[in-house]
Amino acid sequence: MNSATLKVHGDPDGLADVRDGLPTEPHGDWQKGDVKPDGRVRIDSGFYVAIGSGQNPGELLKQIRFYLGECRARGIHFERSDVDAELRISFPCEPGVVTPTLDLSLADMTMLVEMGINLSITA
Repeated sequence: MNSATLKVHGDPDGLADVRDGLPTEPHGDWQKGDVKPDGRVRIDSGFYVAIGSGQNPGELLKQIRFYLGECRARGIHFERSDVDAELRISFPCEPGVVTPTLDLSLADMTMLVEMGINLSITA
């Protein structure tokens, strides 16, 4: 199933400020010093927020736009020195199956830039 997740990490005070204004609660978090599954130690604190999921890429894009629009309306932005944010979009596919197309508009890309959000797309 296709999914979109927002990963936010950085300084604990900045994270608390961002987290407080989010439209939904994060579904996972970690603290500086926690050990990752691969054995490495985390160098900062952070959290993940599930933004949307579904089979249809167009519907997933609508969910992303709605969520980020709500964040923007609440005054949340990530272009600050104490936090970093990354929108992670995943399209898990079987070998030989056509990967779905996700068409981001200039307005979508502008919103990501203005809000200070990096983009990661994996198939």
